[in-house]
Amino acid sequence: MTLTYRALPLAAGVLAVSYLLGTGIAQAQTGTVARALSDNARGSARSGPLQSRLPLTTTDVMPIGGHTAAPVPPGTPGAVSSGGEMVPQAIGSRPEQWPYSTARVAVQTLGKSKLTEQVPVTSFPFRATGKLLMRFGGSWFICTASLIKKGVLITAAHCIHNFGEGNAGFADEVWFAPANTQFDVLPPTVTEGQPYGWYQGRKLRIFNSYRVGTDTCLTSANGIVCNNDIATVLLKPKRDVYAGQVVGMYGYGTNGFSFVQSPAFGNTTVGEITQFGYPGAIDNGEQMIRNDSLGKFIQTPGNMTTTGQQLLNTQLGSAMTGGSSGGPWLVNFGTRPSVGGGASLGSMNTSNVVVGVTSWGYVAVGSNVQGASWFGQNFEAPLADYGGFGAGNIGKLVQDTCTADPAYC
Repeated sequence: MTLTYRALPLAAGVLAVSYLLGTGIAQAQTGTVARALSDNARGSARSGPLQSRLPLTTTDVMPIGGHTAAPVPPGTPGAVSSGGEMVPQAIGSRPEQWPYSTARVAVQTLGKSKLTEQVPVTSFPFRATGKLLMRFGGSWFICTASLIKKGVLITAAHCIHNFGEGNAGFADEVWFAPANTQFDVLPPTVTEGQPYGWYQGRKLRIFNSYRVGTDTCLTSANGIVCNNDIATVLLKPKRDVYAGQVVGMYGYGTNGFSFVQSPAFGNTTVGEITQFGYPGAIDNGEQMIRNDSLGKFIQTPGNMTTTGQQLLNTQLGSAMTGGSSGGPWLVNFGTRPSVGGGASLGSMNTSNVVVGVTSWGYVAVGSNVQGASWFGQNFEAPLADYGGFGAGNIGKLVQDTCTADPAYC
């Protein structure tokens, strides 16, 4: 099958093109760009270990804790639940404004595994996260992704595209294994042994600014610390059943959902985050790893960025490594407990909301901090709402994804 492109003019990083593999059809889009993958991909023989795609930087370039302690940027915090409704944010008690997430160490839906150590992983809400494998040429790489619609994954753009390389930068194959608990050989050769099997990526979507290399990034870490290192992946259903209908899905938040400028932490803007990933240096990337940390909003001034616009990121403490890229950063993770008159869960208790995906880390071993592009309004995606799909970059990305392929949403 031949991949054919028909170029459309691009205007200041706003007009983008959606490419349909083997058809030669180019579709105008605004803000984001998609590439369809071949249905005939069969995978190549595994040669050597899976490779990391996690971008790394140094503390000299991007200080731990960022450049500016700032309040949440303009825009009303909110979230879109897995059912599609908009919900308000959740914060802790006043006047401390200390964000938290209190949940049972329990599952809502029993998974397939009967092994005690695997029950959480193969049960909801854990199992909406899984391992993502990508082939670029003859090399395979490992990342992490999670479901936010029945047939739509959210992950990092760098997992499926080489920053600034245009049409040639996309991965050749993408596969997703929800709640993966082991690794034998590359998909699609083996579908057994995975709790839910492999799902094949059909279409990849990123911001056009990331595709052509004009995204707002830290000048000294261009292509590493950026505004829009986020992507969606459409997954082909199996026997007309979508992955999210089997394992469940998360909601997503915008503009600092469940973040607050907290007096308890020196008036920095923070949120309690649960992070999932398959880091290759921990358990050989075979097991889903959980990390919980206080996430801090980072705002870098325009004189330090590639576009002269503010760079918006989040940082958290994490020992994860390459392979965790694209994994979800969730607020209010878990199963809500029953609360009596002597306790409170805050203003709202909306659960399992993705507010970022793992984007980058530090070169030095022991600098256990990772970063993520801020989900919300920024220079490339300035609107407060995109067609009911939410604000900013995540709202725009999901709007374009679901408008182009509504059956997956």
